[in-house]
Amino acid sequence: MTPGDGAGRRASGLSRRRLLAGIGGVGAVGMASGIGTGAYLADRETFANNVFGAGEVGLTVDGTPTNGVVTVGPLAVDRTTFADRPEPETFEVEASANPVRVWLATDCPDGDSLGNALEVEVVVDGESVTGGYRPLAEVERDLATGVRIDAGCLDPDGDPIVVEVAPYLPVDSPDVGGQATDLTVRLYAEQCRHVSEEQANAPGGNPFADVVCEETDCPECVPFGKADFGASTAVGDVLPLEMLLDGARPHQIEITGVETKDDGEVVGVAFRLRDADGDSGPDMCTVAVKGGPDRDPDPVAVDPVDPETDGIVFAPVNPKNGTRYGVSNVTIGVCIDTVETGGGGDCVVCDDEAVSLASLDIGYRGSDEQSIAVVSTKGGTSGTLFAGRVTDGDAFTLDGSDVTRKGKNGNTNGGGPADRLGPEIEIAVDGGATIPIHVSCSEPLAVGMRFGPADEFEIVGGTTTDGEPLCGTEAN
Repeated sequence: MTPGDGAGRRASGLSRRRLLAGIGGVGAVGMASGIGTGAYLADRETFANNVFGAGEVGLTVDGTPTNGVVTVGPLAVDRTTFADRPEPETFEVEASANPVRVWLATDCPDGDSLGNALEVEVVVDGESVTGGYRPLAEVERDLATGVRIDAGCLDPDGDPIVVEVAPYLPVDSPDVGGQATDLTVRLYAEQCRHVSEEQANAPGGNPFADVVCEETDCPECVPFGKADFGASTAVGDVLPLEMLLDGARPHQIEITGVETKDDGEVVGVAFRLRDADGDSGPDMCTVAVKGGPDRDPDPVAVDPVDPETDGIVFAPVNPKNGTRYGVSNVTIGVCIDTVETGGGGDCVVCDDEAVSLASLDIGYRGSDEQSIAVVSTKGGTSGTLFAGRVTDGDAFTLDGSDVTRKGKNGNTNGGGPADRLGPEIEIAVDGGATIPIHVSCSEPLAVGMRFGPADEFEIVGGTTTDGEPLCGTEAN
């Protein structure tokens, strides 16, 4: 068979590379969590538009038989730089009885913050098959409708499919430290005997083909803020939030209802999220009420999402006496697409040495995927501010807290705000020539300005050390 005849491609019409990219997204979570992948094995006498023969089927993952549907997790991941990302894990899928056809699927993404922030790279035989890292939620959405992963039947005497996978939570991701996510993996296997490839690949042959992932009103739920309660909290009180989301403006909660014990201790609360001016805040998606010894209470979903709770949310029950603990604090999650970031008020023009930037958002507008590294240079500074792969439309954030700054006396500040960018950064593309950008505001810098030989890097946002947003050019 010549390459033009489809050599190296699966009977499903998908290449080995594309298929293994799908299973790799699942494997990365399974291996990182230390839990094996499950399998749903069946003999199908009939299936839509096809007839299948019965017989013994079986799969193993890393040599261990599997026969069920497994929820993988909880998986907790810490933010890291690209250089310090976790080492990849390896798993093998084999047939244990007769040659089988195998389909793989996952549950639809549920919008949790870690699922959207976590990225996965898949490597097969030393070659990346995903072209870098993809958000786990994208993998879940792609695989919810199933994908066939065998190369024209997985033979027990043949070579296994060997996949290396690695989860990676970029250092510039939302702070989801301590959170976890689950992933349900489903493998469906059927014996190849008695069924032709034409029958197996007929419409309806994929057992997961009818799965439809509904669009969510909250594409990503992220930690937003925490409010501490006093003993005398009452309706009408306004409590400030300790902001947990980087760049979010100050917010408060206004108490609209309370549930108390006989002694007046608050055990449940209803409230409205508002900004400093009293206007309704972003849509809440979760509320976690802290009470008693549990430091990490389970959050309660706010459904539908709204700036106000739908009634009272309660502290946990004390198992010793059956009564509820008093409320000590509440932690709020919000839909990221409803959040306004920045310090509020007018933007600041970056053309004066008196202005310092705390962060800078840069978008990539190139036609090809690239591996880039950004470092701080000049003025006695150093430090890697970003390293990773980017494609057209991606954006990344440079944070002044990552700058190492050495002053005249050997200190690490050198005068002025410590967590600031400048005086200059350099962007290296695939290890080649660097692109310098002056970021100390002694030279003009504004949203909309572009840099690079093909103007492939665009300033898309930024904040000053006073928390104010960076102004744009006249066209922006």
